[in-house]
Amino acid sequence: MGLTDYFIFSFSALVFVIFSFITSLYYLKRVEVTSPIKLLVTYLGVVVLLEIIASYSVIGYYSNYQYFSFIENSPFSRNIWVYNFYDIINPILICLYFLYYINNKSFKSVAKITLVLYLLSSIYFQFIRTSFFENSSYVVIAGTFIILGVIFQFFYELLKSDLILQLKTYLPMYVAVGVFVFNVANAPLAIFSDYFNVSTGNFLFVKLQVYIVLISNLFMYSCFIIGFLVCSKKMKSF
Repeated sequence: MGLTDYFIFSFSALVFVIFSFITSLYYLKRVEVTSPIKLLVTYLGVVVLLEIIASYSVIGYYSNYQYFSFIENSPFSRNIWVYNFYDIINPILICLYFLYYINNKSFKSVAKITLVLYLLSSIYFQFIRTSFFENSSYVVIAGTFIILGVIFQFFYELLKSDLILQLKTYLPMYVAVGVFVFNVANAPLAIFSDYFNVSTGNFLFVKLQVYIVLISNLFMYSCFIIGFLVCSKKMKSF
C-alpha cells in the first residue's frame, strides 16, 4: 500500500472513528447519562486509542524509520498485535452494550457465560496457540458469530415491542444496523483469510478485502454518527 492508498483507506477510516467518538461525547452531554451510553462512549474511546497506537507502524514505515527506528526489522514493525487486542475486546464490549436492551433473562445469562468462555478461549488461541504477532481466525470468527447472535435477539425483541414506532430516535437501532452490516460483510473475509493472502500471491483477494473493510467501517461509523446527531435532538436517553 502506497502513501496515497494509506490516506485513502486508513486515514479516512480513522477520521470517521474519531468523529464518531466526538459526536458520542456531544450526545453524552445532551441526554440523561445511563450505563449503556457510558459503555458505548468508552468503547469508541478505546477504538480511537487503539487506532492512534496502531499508527506508529505507518509513521515508521513512511518515514523510512526516521521515527520509531527501534521497530525496524522487529515483530513490532507491523501493528497487527494492536488489532489482535481489538478483535478480543470488541465482541465483549459490543455484546455487553446490547445486553442492556435485551429483556430475555435466560438469553442474557447464556450470553454472559458465552462471553466469559470466549474471552478465555480467545486468550488461548491468540496468545498461546497462535502468536502475539499473528491473526487468529478463531478469535475473529467466534467473536463475529457471538455479536450476530446477540444482535438477532435484539432485533427479535425490538420487533415485538412498541419501540418499533420510535426507531428514528432510538440510538441502539443505529448502532445495531452498523455493527450488523460490518460483521456480515467481514465474516467471509475472516473465514478465508488463512487461504488467501499476499504471501500466496492472492493480490486480488487482498485488494477486495481492503475495500470491503474500508467501506464497511465507513458505513458502521456513519451509522453511529447519524444516530448520535439525530438522537441528541430528543432529550431522552436510550
